[in-house]
Amino acid sequence: MKLLKQKYEMRLRNSPKIMGKYSCLFIISLIVVPLITSLAVPLYATEVYLNNGDRISGRIVSDEGERLKLESPVIGSVEIPREKVKEILYAKSVSAAAVKEKEKPAKWTRSISAGYNKSNGNTKSSNFSVRLLMDRKTDADEFSMKSDGYYSSANNKMDAQKWSGMLRYAYRFQEKSWYNFYKIENDHDRFANIEYRIIPSTGLGYWFFDTPGFKALAEFGVGFEHTRFRKEEPDQNETVLIPRVFLEKKVFSRSKVTQDISVYPSLTEFGEYRLHSETSLVNPLNEKLSLCFSFIDDYYSDSAEPAKKNDSRFISTLRYSF
Repeated sequence: MKLLKQKYEMRLRNSPKIMGKYSCLFIISLIVVPLITSLAVPLYATEVYLNNGDRISGRIVSDEGERLKLESPVIGSVEIPREKVKEILYAKSVSAAAVKEKEKPAKWTRSISAGYNKSNGNTKSSNFSVRLLMDRKTDADEFSMKSDGYYSSANNKMDAQKWSGMLRYAYRFQEKSWYNFYKIENDHDRFANIEYRIIPSTGLGYWFFDTPGFKALAEFGVGFEHTRFRKEEPDQNETVLIPRVFLEKKVFSRSKVTQDISVYPSLTEFGEYRLHSETSLVNPLNEKLSLCFSFIDDYYSDSAEPAKKNDSRFISTLRYSF
């Protein structure tokens, strides 16, 4: 009896330590287990909307490259080409890791293109073109910059000298389809007697499609155009409207065709307008290099002699993206 009494008293003395030890373990488990569980929660999509109007619900297995892998409780496992997905609305069960990934800052995409053509024989001609593009795009806004230069000669005599630049910022609203933009453009065309032309503008636009396989937008802006001529003519100031249409379509799995058309009708001089159209085929050679073919057409309704109203050129360039 004396021995049992000593063991009982020892247990009573050690019980606070034991209870303290297990209390600490219990508190730690309350913190760690939910944290691990939250990180392990699979990524679910409340609804996956397709371009044809269909809607699929389920668990996203992976969303990499050009295909979206989905586990649906209704139709089972399915792979959807990413270009056919219009929008994904995520459920509240998005994992903490996915949220963190989504909050990463957007990266800049940059590319530089250059091309040179030369011919000898009865006619000696050469032309050189260069283009720099920079773009930063998020779900909410986009900042882009473009710079172009073009030079050509025939029989050792220069017959074209052009350069242009553009800065643009756009902010999306109304379910991210509508956006407003602020843009400034400038250009120089020696043989059209344009020393420089500057156009600050603003307006509204709408994304009809914005998927990896197909993009389409239309926008309408208004701007103020200031033109400094190289000789004889005085400076010119006028208000212009700027409707624009842009299309991009993937072809042959990796290649893409783009069409960008902008019109500048004058509100000051009725009937006068300019049109700029650029059609391009971009064929990737690898992750960094692409071969590009572009047809650029500029039309001036009130072009001064001896410059022609229509000025078009075909350019082939090698593009490096970084």
